[in-house]
Amino acid sequence: MIACVTMLIDHIGAVFVPGYGLRIIGRIAFPIYCFLLAEGMARTRNVKRYGIRLAIGAALSELPYELLFYGSVSLGYQSVMVTLLIGYLMILWMRKTVMMKFIPVIVCVFAAELLGTDYGGMGVAMIALFALTRERPDRLWLQVFTCAALCWIIGGAGWQVGPVYVPLQIFGVLAMVPIALYSGGKATNSKAIQWVFYLFYPVHLAVLLVIAWLI
Repeated sequence: MIACVTMLIDHIGAVFVPGYGLRIIGRIAFPIYCFLLAEGMARTRNVKRYGIRLAIGAALSELPYELLFYGSVSLGYQSVMVTLLIGYLMILWMRKTVMMKFIPVIVCVFAAELLGTDYGGMGVAMIALFALTRERPDRLWLQVFTCAALCWIIGGAGWQVGPVYVPLQIFGVLAMVPIALYSGGKATNSKAIQWVFYLFYPVHLAVLLVIAWLI
């Protein structure tokens, strides 16, 4: 719910409200989605259906994503759902590789970069971070510092503070607060609610697109 709300705030800011205020709040969303993907892959009872739901979300999202943020349809841009789908495939591959798990990570990072997905290769690397560290006793601090480093590398818009450029994405490390407070329990077994969360991304993009056209 935190990821959905902050993502909605971010996209409202990106489309309708100039400045960085709302976008700072929105930086929280992506690391939470990466964490949820890694957690979901570890806990799902049907990995294949999990992937199918991600693929449906990605397919439904692509057109409204490109029209909303780029004004046209192009093969050069892919939504964050594609980033998550590549992360899903990476985790599947890592499960089949006892040694050298870095190979799936490197290949999928490059794939995300080549496809031009939202957050790119570093977004896939963040998914790998949560997948590879979820069972480590020292995972929290490792995740905090690595998440901060990846957010810095993702970069994007930001501010020049003296000789240092501070990217807006660095605020994504604040996502580690709700992640650290995660109880490990499942809030609901409702399939309907699960589908609401999967469809939230394409539906909210479509709604924002219609509003942008109307005004």
